[in-house]
Amino acid sequence: MADRTAPNCHLRLEWVYGYRGHQCRNNLYYTAAKEIVYFVAGVGVVYNTREHKQKFYLGHNDDII
Repeated sequence: MADRTAPNCHLRLEWVYGYRGHQCRNNLYYTAAKEIVYFVAGVGVVYNTREHKQKFYLGHNDDII
């Protein structure tokens, strides 16, 4: 008989592609550390251009507009 329990695995966000520019204004910011802050769907993204790395804020349960 097959095991019907859910597998023990997790997803990990590695990179966000895209930018929500439709129906939004003033939604791209620079920090004092020259990082770019913007959002895509329900994810807040902080992009470090010098290191080519992103940090994510995943606390929203719906699209950020």
